[in-house]
Amino acid sequence: MKKIALLFFLIIFSFNGFCDTVDYWHVYIYDKLIAEFNLNSKTLTVNVNKSELNDNDFITVRYANDHPCSDCIYRLTVLADFKRKAPEVETKEPFGKLSISIKELLDIQMTDGINTFYFNYYERNLHETNQTSKLLFKLTITDK
Repeated sequence: MKKIALLFFLIIFSFNGFCDTVDYWHVYIYDKLIAEFNLNSKTLTVNVNKSELNDNDFITVRYANDHPCSDCIYRLTVLADFKRKAPEVETKEPFGKLSISIKELLDIQMTDGINTFYFNYYERNLHETNQTSKLLFKLTITDK
């Protein structure tokens, strides 16, 4: 009877499914956690009120998965429809801090009228030219 119960438990457990890789990322403003996402997140939007931001703040993203690359470069790039070099930062550390100045984003907002910024994450092996990329989240800065 115990063998049947164990077999039944294993069959039921296997039907629950699993995710073979767990990617997750955290978003901080001045070391305060403001959002957490993973591959199953439905909404990838972060809304921030401009009055809550200071020029010396940084928006920091920490991205990790269960199979980190030991010989990779990780890059965070902010994209939007502006005519200047996109703000970006890179690190060689898995789950390393990728920080972009809020002042730079506020400057883009003021000069180009952009309120929405798309944060893309890139991972590239040091010995290859191919890189993987994904949209992590969309940041909207409001005046209200």
